[in-house]
Amino acid sequence: MESVQSWFDLSGSTAPIGPAGGAEMPLSQQLLLYLVVVLGVILSEAVAMARRGEPVSIELSPSWLLVACLVALVVFPAVWREIGAMNEASLVAQMGLAAQGGVFWGVIMAGAEKGVQGRTPTSD
Repeated sequence: MESVQSWFDLSGSTAPIGPAGGAEMPLSQQLLLYLVVVLGVILSEAVAMARRGEPVSIELSPSWLLVACLVALVVFPAVWREIGAMNEASLVAQMGLAAQGGVFWGVIMAGAEKGVQGRTPTSD
């Protein structure tokens, strides 16, 4: 259980969080980055369709939007830590990284799963 808590602990990262100089990132910017991750998760389905050679057609049903929001919520801590490591990057660069995290959410989840499985029950 501790490994799950450490995943969602955004303040416990070894990388600097937010803008350089220790200033906190405004809530509006955090929400914008989260919404970009959600958009990336939605676009990941379009990428998967294109790779399979299918016509790209995204239907934003309420259930799919909810799933995208939940996936983005789980992926956001990894994206947040990467953005924190960017120090003084512009908002556009941060948004690009957030979108990339959303599109490649499966890769992030696979890495997180390996990290959790690699821990022994006594280390939690």
